Amino acid sequence: MAKKDTYLALLRRGIDETTAMQLADSGIKIGDLKKIDKSQLVENYGLKADIADGVLEIISSGSKTHGKERYLSKVLAPERKQESKIEELKFKRQQKDVLSELAEQKERLKLARVESFRMQKLVMNRLGKTVELIVKLENNLHDEGKDDQKVKIRDQLETRGLEAARDHEMLDLEGTPQDIVDFRRNIVPKLILHACPECNEEMDPRSSRNPDDKENWSFICWECETDFLPGLASTVDEVMENGGRIVIDPDANPRNPVPPKPARQDFTTINELIKAELEETGADADTMTQVAEHSVLASGLMSIDDWIDQTLAAKGYIQAQEDREDFILRTGAGATKFNKWMKKAGLYFNKQTGRWSRWEDR
Repeated sequence: MAKKDTYLALLRRGIDETTAMQLADSGIKIGDLKKIDKSQLVENYGLKADIADGVLEIISSGSKTHGKERYLSKVLAPERKQESKIEELKFKRQQKDVLSELAEQKERLKLARVESFRMQKLVMNRLGKTVELIVKLENNLHDEGKDDQKVKIRDQLETRGLEAARDHEMLDLEGTPQDIVDFRRNIVPKLILHACPECNEEMDPRSSRNPDDKENWSFICWECETDFLPGLASTVDEVMENGGRIVIDPDANPRNPVPPKPARQDFTTINELIKAELEETGADADTMTQVAEHSVLASGLMSIDDWIDQTLAAKGYIQAQEDREDFILRTGAGATKFNKWMKKAGLYFNKQTGRWSRWEDR
């Protein structure tokens, strides 16, 4: 009975089963263990040196909860070196520097994206203005009856087409600029204007509203005085009366998975979030900045003064028929401002040869 009591007492103090059984079988008691030393446990009871140290430490410290786990962690696991206060402060300083660097890199990435979007918007607006001019020229060419005026309009169309092709290539759009022009000139008016069902007269919806029927969206033809409802208005009325509208369920779950919020905003969590975002975009701030700097949208165009100096150094003169296309593509300036920039640069125009040159070279 004494062996069993000793065995259970050793287990309660956290000694492993093999060592507790070995000590209990040898007939030793808890009180005797407090009186012997390490050498006696090793020589008389066959324990290893590290296990003997652990047994004496546990016996001297008294009974504890979770003693078995504490014994295994103290005896079997290697001891961890205590970090100094200097090392701890150094690690916290490095952690703060890394967090600041990651925040700075994220801000730089945001600025690079904003700059790229701004340049694309500028080029898109310029392309839209060029398309509107091409549409106006093509409409005038279609209605023009004089041959000499058609020749002038075709020349203007050629220069505007070069400008549109340059901006279209910068934006990496699909198709051709002429596709945009055709859509704007041929398809859009058909979607906006209405035709009278009686006389087939084209009607502008802004000035063809029926003043006698203000409750409905009805039109009236001022030529034959025929009132009618357009097809779009009839379709909308049918949907409103018979149903079929899209219904949004406010309690529906999101279509895309929503990531859970982090439980804590520590160094590891923020670092993982930023790494995941950078891996998803496929580039860091340095790469985005470098791409924005070398992009044709931001820095691919020459200044007009540099282009004039380069052309004069190569040829000695500038001529509109020869250099207008290169001027448009390299500087991004409009074709109609070619002569204005030449005059602004202080060049001399020879009416006989049609060439621009400097005063000292004429």
